[in-house]
Amino acid sequence: MSYKLITFDRDDHMTQALVAAACLALRPSQTGTPQSLLLSGGSSPRAFYQALGTAQLEWSKLHMALVDERWVSAEDAGSNTRFIETSLRAGAASAAPFTPMKTAHTTPHDSAAKVSAAYGQLPQIGLTILGMGPDAHTASWFEKAPEYDAVSALDAPLAIGGVTAPASEVTGDYLQRSTITGRTLAQSNEAFLILKGAERLAIFQRCMNADLQSSPIGRAAAILGQKLRVFALTGDQ
Repeated sequence: MSYKLITFDRDDHMTQALVAAACLALRPSQTGTPQSLLLSGGSSPRAFYQALGTAQLEWSKLHMALVDERWVSAEDAGSNTRFIETSLRAGAASAAPFTPMKTAHTTPHDSAAKVSAAYGQLPQIGLTILGMGPDAHTASWFEKAPEYDAVSALDAPLAIGGVTAPASEVTGDYLQRSTITGRTLAQSNEAFLILKGAERLAIFQRCMNADLQSSPIGRAAAILGQKLRVFALTGDQ
């Protein structure tokens, strides 16, 4: 694999590196080239988002959207929209236009065409932020979901797909989800994968040493190739 792995033994050092790398990746947005930033939820990027939100960027020139979303209201504790609004967008970064995934449709499957159309209007994706669960899922690509092959495909017909995640300790009660597809991920100029903990890094490396099509994170890495940078915290969080 051609991804780049950078390891850190301190969380604050990794956060600083992430902010610097993100600002560099998003520099074109500050000099007249429209760009989008796609954001994941989860606990791993919180410190990064909070720090990035204080960066001296002209946020109104940068468009934000989600990598995936649980099919709940923006007021729900599990909402990725709520997470982004209370971390990255808590201050000056709220000036950036934001395209949500959640709609009034009953299911994420019903909304896929509408949300795909909205994502089709986004500027070029300059950077995508990814995470990885202990089951090796990324975005809402769950290996046991019936839609797994469809949403993780490079040639997916739509930018966004609905997913019914399998019930597990990872998914909790949030089974209905919307996610970017492999088609959208491939359009990103760069992607950062944030891993925290030696165990999470070990899971990732096992997936990279296996058939990449055998895990969600492997499929994402295959799509991204050298555009993927992995930031891994191996010390105390």
